[in-house]
Amino acid sequence: MSFNDPRILDLTAFDRHDDDHRARKGASDLHMLRLALDLQLDAMLLTLGAVAHAESRGADDGDGDAVPWRRWLMEDLELARTLAVALVVGEAAPAHGIGGGFPGPGREKSLDNLVARYTSMEKLLAGVLERPPHGEPWRATVQEAQARCRGRLAELHEHRKEIIAAAAARTEFLPGELLG
Repeated sequence: MSFNDPRILDLTAFDRHDDDHRARKGASDLHMLRLALDLQLDAMLLTLGAVAHAESRGADDGDGDAVPWRRWLMEDLELARTLAVALVVGEAAPAHGIGGGFPGPGREKSLDNLVARYTSMEKLLAGVLERPPHGEPWRATVQEAQARCRGRLAELHEHRKEIIAAAAARTEFLPGELLG
């Protein structure tokens, strides 16, 4: 039976048995950790929204009466990282985009995924900035975000070049093999 409805959570993968017909060790625990990570990521996004709202109204985190949104955001990020590490160590897929470890092709795939996202983000920001300015107060922020995207892309491309060069150095080619 197959479910195509995204609102239905398929838990059958956690009920499968291995070759010895035993349930995978800790699969239900890892599933619970995955759910906790999903909730933590949602909470982090809500906190991020609250930080943005507070900053747009001029609220100060240093004020004794203000809610410490920025500190909570940093703590949320640390908790999400901790849960993701626990899932990677447990060899479970944490969440879409967090993916497996970094040995071998994992690091290269992670870099490729980041390049794709930052390239898309840079194009979206460029599209916003292409429109004629009408005195919008957010344009400077968008320009800064675009510059950060471009900077991150430059760094990502450098790391990808290093990985490609290292892989090429490990590969032994026969004479003329690369000529086709």
